[in-house]
Amino acid sequence: MPAEITLKDLHAIVQAAMGWHEAHLYEFHVGRELIVGPGTGSMGFGGPRPVSAGRVVLADLVARGVKRFAYVYDMGDSWEHAIKIQKTLTADPAFLCPRLVDGAGRCPPEDVGGLPGFYAFLDAIGDPRHPDHEDQRDWYGGNIDTTDIDRKRIDQRLAAIANRRKRAAARRKSS
Repeated sequence: MPAEITLKDLHAIVQAAMGWHEAHLYEFHVGRELIVGPGTGSMGFGGPRPVSAGRVVLADLVARGVKRFAYVYDMGDSWEHAIKIQKTLTADPAFLCPRLVDGAGRCPPEDVGGLPGFYAFLDAIGDPRHPDHEDQRDWYGGNIDTTDIDRKRIDQRLAAIANRRKRAAARRKSS
């Protein structure tokens, strides 16, 4: 992904890769620094004042030597992601960014109830005799193939983000 993105943009990229719909609050934890999305404020426990995710640029974190930070989505389900900056490369203008390099397996559906809920969902949907099998199939919209990453859908969603960024950059250039 491009280094000049904000953490707000990174949130949208993670959402696209996970197949989620940006329906919940989110925050990033960079060391002791709390970086929050719209609508997410300080919980009032003291400590440093949160910074807006739209004001923090990924390249600035790289310049500060940050190699790893946390992204938390949906405070009820509490999806915690470890974001690792493995290496930085010079951008290749021939490729749209962001883009999926690799992945393994289908992501949990949004609002499944966090990790415990996802495991319960998999148990129910994978066993036709489970008492919640039909309810879970109806809620999800059918069966789930956890080995199918759904690369085509992820690529489409990331391409839409890349194209929006490209159009915005072109508008900035022409003004």
